[in-house]
Amino acid sequence: MNYYTDENDLNKLNSISPQQPGNREKGDAGVLDIFVASIIKINKLAEICVQNSGKFVTYVLFMAVLVSFMSYLVPTASRIYSFGGFNKLFLEEFPKFTVNDGIVTADKKFEMRFSTGYLIIDTDIDAFTEKDLEATGVYIAISKKYIKLINYTNSDLPSNYTEIYSYPVGYILPSGLDNEKLASLSPVFYFSYIVVFFVQAVLAALKYLLLALLYAFFTRSTTAISKLSFTMKDSFHLAFYAETIGIILVNVNKAAGSIIPSFLMSAAGVVISIVVILNAIKPHLPDLDEFMSNQDKK
Repeated sequence: MNYYTDENDLNKLNSISPQQPGNREKGDAGVLDIFVASIIKINKLAEICVQNSGKFVTYVLFMAVLVSFMSYLVPTASRIYSFGGFNKLFLEEFPKFTVNDGIVTADKKFEMRFSTGYLIIDTDIDAFTEKDLEATGVYIAISKKYIKLINYTNSDLPSNYTEIYSYPVGYILPSGLDNEKLASLSPVFYFSYIVVFFVQAVLAALKYLLLALLYAFFTRSTTAISKLSFTMKDSFHLAFYAETIGIILVNVNKAAGSIIPSFLMSAAGVVISIVVILNAIKPHLPDLDEFMSNQDKK
């Protein structure tokens, strides 16, 4: 004997019963669909996340390239364009310099900003120290006898000055190097520029994947009671998608020269990501009576 119930009851049952992991519908949302949902159609984001898990790696790559494009490629390319390329920079903008037996001699001081870093040349001093720097940033500092990579923060904190490396000139620059020989190496600098772009993209991906994992643990209790069949992996995917707005805001602010202090913008990004996660999962949460009823049946 077959038993039937009202069709509306069946529909209601299906609407509140979690899908089984093995019976998931496969979505056809592309990377741009996920991007739009992460920003505008947030109420659709959780469903897209569950049905399109195969697109996650592609989306991570997309966001990593986007971050590197905004924070590094565009600002640095604009700077390179402003001085007419590396060849013109070395021949016309750089001070006239020579390297002989580990000693750099230049006819003037020079400072150039690129992205969040600085190249500074002053051969009147043997080596750069904290007192020679003013603005916060990362410096490639070339003096008479030393080349240093320095991370400097303009503050009174004891850790405001860090020498990432410090080498005698002779370890880095060959004797006989001058403006013309440096200009002949312009293709190498362009290649390095592209390599740094991809390195920045990889570092961005690792950074935001780690943050997504932390968000996923934080919000797992909420996704666990969803009407959707949400695994921990789905929570992780959702957390990464939810970072999209924060990622864009933080890196646009960085590209614009940190109009808003970086710390405040990063904190705002964290809050925005959590709000997006909660709003994405909200349409799929059972009401209180339904949730308590399901608890009683267990």
